[in-house]
Amino acid sequence: AWLDKINSANHWYHTTSPIVWREINRRGGKAYLIGGLGEFWEYCYDYYGFQSRISKQDLSRMITDNLLIASESKEKKDVVISIIGASSMMMSLLIVELQDCIKLKPKEAVYLRLFDADLHDVDKADYLLEVVDEITPSLKWRPNCISLVSTIAEAVTDCDLLLVIEDFNRHPFETTNDWYRRCMTSMLFLAAEINTYAKRSLRVVLSHDGPLCFNASVLVENCTKIRLANIVAVTADEGMVTISKAAEHVDDLVENFWCPPVWGFSGTSSFVDVGRTVIKAEVCRPYRRTLTRKEGSRLPKGVILPELRVLGHLLKSDDAFYKRVETKKMGLKDISGQAHFAKIRATASLIRLWFAEENSDDIISLGVCSNGSFGFPPGVVFSQAVIQNEKRLWEPFTNFPVSRKATYRIHDISLEIGDLLKKYNLGEKMT
Repeated sequence: AWLDKINSANHWYHTTSPIVWREINRRGGKAYLIGGLGEFWEYCYDYYGFQSRISKQDLSRMITDNLLIASESKEKKDVVISIIGASSMMMSLLIVELQDCIKLKPKEAVYLRLFDADLHDVDKADYLLEVVDEITPSLKWRPNCISLVSTIAEAVTDCDLLLVIEDFNRHPFETTNDWYRRCMTSMLFLAAEINTYAKRSLRVVLSHDGPLCFNASVLVENCTKIRLANIVAVTADEGMVTISKAAEHVDDLVENFWCPPVWGFSGTSSFVDVGRTVIKAEVCRPYRRTLTRKEGSRLPKGVILPELRVLGHLLKSDDAFYKRVETKKMGLKDISGQAHFAKIRATASLIRLWFAEENSDDIISLGVCSNGSFGFPPGVVFSQAVIQNEKRLWEPFTNFPVSRKATYRIHDISLEIGDLLKKYNLGEKMT
């Protein structure tokens, strides 16, 4: 079965074991079939220039050479982070947060590249330089780690993490069609630069205002150089801004609340399932003797233990509470700084998990390319419950318990954006 999958994926026809191939340029690159064991030895003789049968000494040297190359490729190297939209209000605070997100080994370094479409404006470029000068002394990274670049190509080349925080909000008097066309044009250009200059392992994180999942879907549809699972959109911040209202509603502490799941096409139509917010509660577990103990006994009645519950069982009227939450979300949009704090925190949390030394089993809300789970159309980026797989890629967590209300809203959202997806040919890669 495994051999059939390999043949099918690469359009090969090889019926015997073993099967040997080489991957061009880097691990995970385009695969070229070598053949079976005989062809493999023939390839080795040709590649290493042996004229006769390989001796044990030559074979040992060949093995040592390959192991050395493999170990070097696994060693962590300097991390290059590029930010597109450096004039955003998020930029300086996000850079400060990034310091604690990526753990470096001795002699390793982080290099930060900043790009903004308005850098040609002298005043804005000078302002950005002033901001960089202000935050540089407080950074833990080595001096001169931050540089301004004038093109997206420079930002993408040899980049490990690309953060897009540019403002894609709708302009005054701009029609909906013009808005989406402007966003799509920008993403098509970014996709072209990624396909030309980026390395395959590049991770792209969209964390901006505007049609977030729409922009991410355009990248997924048009990026051919990098893994589609490495294109994600930060959506957990939509749930974060509701936690304080939920804590106030049930008279509990904010620190006892987890972020509620966020579903949908963030930036266009989404739903925060506040009822599925996990909270830490204290529950009294009585001892058996409590039922028969004598009145006035001073023996302890039981023990208080922590327990995880969902907020839904404390809500008497879901609809009324959801309306208050939506009102608060709309109010935060008018106070952009407040909304940005949540987005910065959500972005930093994502990067901390993604660049951790070991895989995390945390379940988070994130915009990823849908595989048809939860009722979303495949091939389009939707906010949903995700988890890391063994390859450190984010994928939908299909075992997540979806409430009935969320199921209805997912269905409605999928219908709402159907015309939008058809109009801009999104989701065709998976069809």
